[in-house]
Amino acid sequence: MQLTIRTLGRFAVQIDDTPVAFATRKAAALLALLAHAGGRPVSRERLAAMLWPRGDALQARASLRQAVAQLRRALGPLAGRVGTAADTLWLGRDRVTVDVDAVQAALAADDPNLGALYGGPFLDDLALPEEPFEDWRRAEAARLDERVQAALVRMLLQAVADGDGDRAAELGECLLAMDPALEAAHAALIRLHLGRGALGSAMRQYERCRAALARVYGVAPSAETEALRRRIAAPPARREEPGGPPPGPPVVAVLPFTDLSDGPDAPYRAAGIAEDITAELSRFRSLRVIARHSAFAVAGPGVDAADAGRRLGARYILTGSVRGGGALRVVTELIDVATGHYLWSHRYDFGADGVGAALADIAGSVVGALAARIDTAVLEEGRRRPIDDLGTYDLWLRALARLRVGSGDAHLEARGLLERALAADPDCARAHAGLSLTYFNEWSCLAWDRWEENATQAQRHAEAAVARDPTDHVTHAVLGRILLYRRDFVRAERHAERAMALNPNDADTLVQNALSFAYLGDPARGIAAAEAAIRLNPFHDDWYFVFAAAPYLIARDMGRLVDLAQRAPDVAIDIRAFIAVGLALLGREDAAARQMSRFLDHFRRFVTTGREPAPGEPARWIMHVNPLRRPEDRAFLRQGLAQAGLPVPPDAGEEPAPG
Repeated sequence: MQLTIRTLGRFAVQIDDTPVAFATRKAAALLALLAHAGGRPVSRERLAAMLWPRGDALQARASLRQAVAQLRRALGPLAGRVGTAADTLWLGRDRVTVDVDAVQAALAADDPNLGALYGGPFLDDLALPEEPFEDWRRAEAARLDERVQAALVRMLLQAVADGDGDRAAELGECLLAMDPALEAAHAALIRLHLGRGALGSAMRQYERCRAALARVYGVAPSAETEALRRRIAAPPARREEPGGPPPGPPVVAVLPFTDLSDGPDAPYRAAGIAEDITAELSRFRSLRVIARHSAFAVAGPGVDAADAGRRLGARYILTGSVRGGGALRVVTELIDVATGHYLWSHRYDFGADGVGAALADIAGSVVGALAARIDTAVLEEGRRRPIDDLGTYDLWLRALARLRVGSGDAHLEARGLLERALAADPDCARAHAGLSLTYFNEWSCLAWDRWEENATQAQRHAEAAVARDPTDHVTHAVLGRILLYRRDFVRAERHAERAMALNPNDADTLVQNALSFAYLGDPARGIAAAEAAIRLNPFHDDWYFVFAAAPYLIARDMGRLVDLAQRAPDVAIDIRAFIAVGLALLGREDAAARQMSRFLDHFRRFVTTGREPAPGEPARWIMHVNPLRRPEDRAFLRQGLAQAGLPVPPDAGEEPAPG
């Protein structure tokens, strides 16, 4: 028999696999005190004073004897582990395991498994009203926390210095689970993201740090952390062009609008309207429009609009404010970054109708103020069907905010809001488009067990949105991806190209089409689309790296594939397998084997949910979720997987295709 005592996090005791229950909390606390002594005797006087400080000495000793009896009854066949003498008690260590012992040993050895061994604050749920015990428990918890945190920070800094992204991310999240406001951990992770060129992740880590420090301590980040933020947002070095701005289309960025309304609706309304204006501007081929994600990333508190524009490489900045209520008032201002002058400003008031027309008018006014040869016909051709009901538009903005969160629960919330919008207006193209996205994201990212059901719903709503508004590039892009996974390659290519024609500036669509073009067998076009997307959205999410890597697999450029995919190896389950393929074809067999092992671990956890995969199942799954049009590309991927050590059935990926 083995007695196991867990003192880190929730206090728990078991004999073999059977939990041990105690008659009183004092009996449990007595065992915790003896276990923490490491087998050394503890005086009865000390134990009585800690657990029964209010009575006289004789009464306390009597209570201690009663607690010892309760403890022995609870331990049953292992009661003999509790040793007694006239003046002392102890817990023998034969057939006894205490979790804190392993942590102490890991601290002494600088064991890299320390984070996994540390289960939480010492005796976190075993508080007693007696001050001596509570003072001891808090002091021991603080001492152990401090030692563990210090050791993990040292390991984290070393992992960042070594460029070990997997290890650093694991250590950083472990530290932040212990203390969400631990600035040293945040700063190390910011440096990690900066080192791999993930500006979006670095900026989000900074924002997470800033919010945690404000919430927990009511302070701002330190000067060192603010210096890291400036490094994130610093513009890339650019050669100064003589005689004015560089040639090419003017670059515009729409910064987050300020919402002057009261109540909880302000953030999503202001962000949503700025995003809609960005989308309208993005339709003009004669403009280059910075993606919403990057524009919002640099527009932090106290950041000057012109300075934000310089950091984004934008010549023009559109900013403004929103005031809600029974109607909406939007005030917009267009700034020339080079001179700091206001080129144009206007105020818009609209109520229960005319929302879509007002947003399009703002976009047209910006274009007119730039006095450039803008293809204004594109706006008329490419404008979405206006949402003429403010209530429906409000539901769309709420749903858009939830879609941006990206979690399963947030997608379900967005779906409910969009279904309400569709009930109010059955012909609302945006509601259908949003519903298609909720099913598409769940289908392709979150719910492997509902593949066919979600694919059907995503396609149904995407086709409905395209039918109601054939000028919406987002639904064309989504429908193209759905048709691609369905192996309907001819129609998939048609919708991908239509999305690009309708909006050449939407970075998300560009990078998604980079993947589509790769699967369709045109890697050069995919590489060009990915490069354009990253230029327009330098603070992009990590999934951009994965989508940008795919064309290099089809182009047989393994060095670039590995370089990009390793920056975000856990964005999707199959990415580790692609990295393994690249490493194997580069002759780095040991590194390839490690990556393939990590892929198989993730496959068991997320795809077969603990079940051991059937022979050939992982390779069949990879070939199924990567719909390659050309037979030579499918053969190349099968060969690469086999070279990386994955058993590949000869017919894997040879699925019937309608086009």
